[in-house]
Amino acid sequence: MSRLIDAEFQGLVMYRRDYAERDLLVQILTDQFGPKMFLVRGAKKRGFKLTSAILPFTEATYVGRISPEGLSYLTTTKTTKLWRNISEDLLLQAYAAYILSLAGAAFPEGEPLGRAFTLIQTALNQIDGGIDPQLLTNMVEIKLLDRFGVAPDLSGCAICGRNDLPLDYSEAFGGLLCQNHWARDPHRLHAQPNAVVLVQRLARMMPLQLGATDLNPRTKRELQRVLDHIYQDQVGLVPKSKKFLDGLVNGGNGLLLKRD
Repeated sequence: MSRLIDAEFQGLVMYRRDYAERDLLVQILTDQFGPKMFLVRGAKKRGFKLTSAILPFTEATYVGRISPEGLSYLTTTKTTKLWRNISEDLLLQAYAAYILSLAGAAFPEGEPLGRAFTLIQTALNQIDGGIDPQLLTNMVEIKLLDRFGVAPDLSGCAICGRNDLPLDYSEAFGGLLCQNHWARDPHRLHAQPNAVVLVQRLARMMPLQLGATDLNPRTKRELQRVLDHIYQDQVGLVPKSKKFLDGLVNGGNGLLLKRD
């Protein structure tokens, strides 16, 4: 049997589901141990002391017993914050769920997230604070690419290094091509140059640097198309949460996210 480790850690509730008549399984993205599954006994009982700390779309500082393998256990919590705007808005829920599922795919259980935890945590707090959820999600998508073995060079043209001409994304060259070299890759994305510039900017920024924006909706759609292409064709990852989000954004009839 694996030895349990007593620890204090920060965590973001990813999802939860029924386990037994009175218990819940709660998956939490932790700063020190990656995504961990916790068995929370008695969680369905009236007056349960950790109820607010295991709600969906919650961040908290937890104290618990961590198992290197198998289920872990929560003991108590020191601070708890519900992302209230996210919890009350279906579209924001979908963005948050996708960000969390992407982080869960990028980091295996047991691996510390390091600076990526702050990236995810801050992005979600910014979404809850009213900052553009698509751009914050796109920022996270770009910054997690290297975790999936895809690290495109976004600094300039992969051939000549120029950054003062219209650029396009080239999978074959592992990054960008300037207009002078577009002919070298007939299968480049043929993306709008403004969207490529936006990819570059988001790659350099952190969530707290993103404020109110007034971008052309067409540019935002093109930005999303570029990133969707990279994740589908190079990463090979399209989580269920992404499909649900796309259904909402594109006017599909998605089902409501399960709320306990």
